[in-house]
Amino acid sequence: MSNRKIIDSLHELIQINQEGEKGYKEASENINSEELKTILYRLSQQRALFRGELEEVLHKDYRDSADVQDSLASKVHRTWIDFKKSFGSNDDEAILTECERGEEHAIQKYTEVLDGRLPNYIEEIVNQQLGLIRGSLSQIREFKHEADQV
Repeated sequence: MSNRKIIDSLHELIQINQEGEKGYKEASENINSEELKTILYRLSQQRALFRGELEEVLHKDYRDSADVQDSLASKVHRTWIDFKKSFGSNDDEAILTECERGEEHAIQKYTEVLDGRLPNYIEEIVNQQLGLIRGSLSQIREFKHEADQV
């Protein structure tokens, strides 16, 4: 894979994590359950760490900055959470549904980048992060199921 494609892939993953960090932080501020507030905030911090790991590789090995902008999709996603809040339908299940959708999107993007052409050390970092994102998705689905039962 050319350096340009590696850099573009890293930018894409950095953006996904930037969006996840902001989305989880906002979700943690809008959810009713105190337990979920803590968990979602921790997921926001985790995404900041993921972003930092990828930015370090990008800067150190490719001498590239990691200045990425929010995508339109991420702004719409966070706006949806704000929309739910403003109309009083800010229930935990609805917020968890948005978190689930965000995780599915992240998994899709991570999987697309893992095509066997990244340098091994970057692929290892990406695979580790992907595994944790999949774990987060499972956890969110469990919480959503519990919220659905109430």
